[in-house]
Amino acid sequence: MDRSIYFYSDSTELGGAELALLMLVEGVRESWEVTVLVDDLPTSLPLRERAEALGVTVRAVEPMPLGPAGVAPAVRLCRQLRRERPTLFHAHLSWPLAAKWALAAAVTAGVPSVATVHLIPEFELERSSYWQLRALSRGVGRYIAVSRALGDELVGRFRFPAEKVEVVYNAVRLERFPESPPPGLREEITGGSERPLVLTCARLDEQKGLDVLLRAAAEVPEATFALAGTGPLGPSLEGLAGELGLGERVRFLGYRADVPDLLAAADVFALPSLFEGSPLAVLEAMAARRALVSSAIGGTNEVVVDGESGLLVPPGDSDALAAALRRLLEDQQLRGRLGGAARARVEQHFTPQVARQQIETIYRELAAP
Repeated sequence: MDRSIYFYSDSTELGGAELALLMLVEGVRESWEVTVLVDDLPTSLPLRERAEALGVTVRAVEPMPLGPAGVAPAVRLCRQLRRERPTLFHAHLSWPLAAKWALAAAVTAGVPSVATVHLIPEFELERSSYWQLRALSRGVGRYIAVSRALGDELVGRFRFPAEKVEVVYNAVRLERFPESPPPGLREEITGGSERPLVLTCARLDEQKGLDVLLRAAAEVPEATFALAGTGPLGPSLEGLAGELGLGERVRFLGYRADVPDLLAAADVFALPSLFEGSPLAVLEAMAARRALVSSAIGGTNEVVVDGESGLLVPPGDSDALAAALRRLLEDQQLRGRLGGAARARVEQHFTPQVARQQIETIYRELAAP
């Protein structure tokens, strides 16, 4: 096999961007020789182990901090790439400044490069960083944005060349989602309550708007709410749930590896994020045929068609979220219709096969002699 790709991520967690990387690796490993590069840090171990389980080569590289300290390890990576001459270098970015030095190393080494941008959080872009990204974008062969909203921001805010930015949405594997949960799982989640179950799967972070969810939960006393995930806001969210008097109606499940089963056990899915790229949690809920409520924000509003495959509400509006949840909980026929349409939409637009076909077209264009 004479075609090789080096994938790279400097992520310190195993989230949606990293799962998308692993799904792509799994899809292309039969036709490309794949090497996954991860930073030599303890926090990179989960990604490294998951990549190794796919049977591909995994190597640890020196971390490349954003400041001047990242220059020396980037030079060493550049030398490595010049020696080994992979066909392509594909970095996955959790925000626009991620993997900056690694991409610079690939460009300097003359290796055709691709960068997938999964998220653009709210941040102040310093003038020096702006010009560095502008210069780097001239050398990177292609940028993949996981939504039109991200692609527009890369071109409009960061001034990346429009002809180099393409949209490829995230994807989910349909076969992972059972029609019914394992026996006893719903009772475990709800504590035996007969109330309908609203599920949220998300990192416990400000981005996800989970304080809005809890305030909405206070307005929907007929339901039990379950939050699956960990993150820095865990203690404060539990404190807020106590202040709101939610008691046993809110269950904090922590990290769960059985998200498809959790979705099968739930009646409704909710994700009131404040900003997103192409939310994997929403796509998973759609694949599981769950009726859902999410925020009308860039990325999400490209995945969910409001009123057709889910309900969208203004971000940060707990009253609107509560009203949408009550509407779904009161109307089983509506839940079934939205859930079925959501599944059909994923089957048509958001499968690994669709995403891989688009990305491999990019690969062929960049690798052409």
